[in-house]
Amino acid sequence: MDLAIECALFVVGLALGSFLNVCISRLPRDESVIRPRSHCPACGAFLRWHDNIPLLSWLLLRRRCRHCGARISLRYPAVELLTAVLFTACYMSFGPTLATAKLCLFCFLLVGLIFMDAETGLLPREFTYSGIVLGLALSWFAPTDSAATQFFLRACGAQLPAPALLALLDSAIAALLGAGFFYLAWALYYLLRKRHGLGFGDIALTAMVGAFLGLKLVLFVIFSAPLVATVYAVFLLLPQRFRKTPEMDGAPTGQSSDRERFLAQELPFGVFLGACSLAAVFFGESIWRWYLRFY
Repeated sequence: MDLAIECALFVVGLALGSFLNVCISRLPRDESVIRPRSHCPACGAFLRWHDNIPLLSWLLLRRRCRHCGARISLRYPAVELLTAVLFTACYMSFGPTLATAKLCLFCFLLVGLIFMDAETGLLPREFTYSGIVLGLALSWFAPTDSAATQFFLRACGAQLPAPALLALLDSAIAALLGAGFFYLAWALYYLLRKRHGLGFGDIALTAMVGAFLGLKLVLFVIFSAPLVATVYAVFLLLPQRFRKTPEMDGAPTGQSSDRERFLAQELPFGVFLGACSLAAVFFGESIWRWYLRFY
């Protein structure tokens, strides 16, 4: 039975991953995800049903459009396969529970947002805002571990509410804390440098993560995502400072201009938030237990 459910979830994940590809291509451009139907982005030819089978069509067509021969992006099978694997992993980790359904939905939203931010630098509110609402609503039926909220309530001398209400409160606090933390970071950066250091889509994404995962795991995401982004910047972007480049904005190349060039580079921070949120789904509890062993 478990194998049958896992196979079914894998197929469902492939199908929903195919729909995600449509969302990734169209939502950042404010296009409808319903009309027109699937077509080649290069020549505009509509796809036949057998050219639109998730993963399989990409392999059979040898990564090229049947009509114009344009190369089909690797992103299409990657999104489909990643969504299918995450759906199956949710079931293998959490079993036949409401938590599995909730986390499958969460993974669906995260995969879409990760690829949208990577490609366009945008995190559409159709995903983030609706994700916040869904996360809060589903916390009532599939609660997360609210130990962090219980700890703070007891520390404040407050009486614990009913379990369902406690779970909703935990998600609401996590959403507010996540959004508030990065909003404060945005405000401080703007005061210091008079420029945006963070997008409001990233703030909404963090609120969505809190609504789905609760206070304990959103804390993990809040601290791990900037760390991973910093490591990425240092090891992959910092070497660009030492490349010999021509003058920038009329100023001679030097230590100051190198520093400004490095600081001016933009990172799709939503990618790191999404990736760390996926890690939190499957490894967050284990990492918390490992961390608390030091205290």
